[in-house]
Amino acid sequence: MRTMLAITLLLGLGWAQSLPTPQAVLNRLSQKAKTTRAYAYQWDYYKRDPSTGKLGAKQVYKLEFLKPHYRKLTIIQRDLFSNGAVLTYNPDQDSKVHARKGIIHRTYAPDDPEVADFFRTDLEWIANDLQRLFKGAKAEPVQRVKYNNRDCFRVAFAPKDATYTRVVLWLEVNDSMPIRIEYHDAKGLYSVREYTDYSFPNLKVDDFRI
Repeated sequence: MRTMLAITLLLGLGWAQSLPTPQAVLNRLSQKAKTTRAYAYQWDYYKRDPSTGKLGAKQVYKLEFLKPHYRKLTIIQRDLFSNGAVLTYNPDQDSKVHARKGIIHRTYAPDDPEVADFFRTDLEWIANDLQRLFKGAKAEPVQRVKYNNRDCFRVAFAPKDATYTRVVLWLEVNDSMPIRIEYHDAKGLYSVREYTDYSFPNLKVDDFRI
């Protein structure tokens, strides 16, 4: 019995010591963003409604991305005007962001505030933003947890940036893909991105034709 207890304690200690540091987990995401040629993912997004102080209705998006700069965003669920709209950016063909829904077609300059969030959806932007927020932050020890049946590293930290008081990332252990990201401010939970599906398809430039 004592031998079994000792083995259990040693295994538990070894497990704790094998966990990466918070910085190492963020570096995994950064490395994934730099080395992945093509990917697609879908996520649910919630943001606090100023009128109620609670998270607003669920929004659903899908991004397809091919290095170095091809991207396509499908708005699956947001509002009646936007649902089904597709935004495409292919600078080889055109320097504009093209937005289409049915017969409606609009174009935007890449620096137009109307499409700013379009360029904040790819892995590299997310990884860089988390690294920025992590500088000088106070971090909690990394935990290895199950989330939506996925094996994840959970990183929580309090940024020096006054915008957020707490950021929490769940990163899939094997694929180093984000599963959930929470942003908290002084009033509580401000926004959530929950990645419900991801894949690494063999995307081609022709998939981003305007």
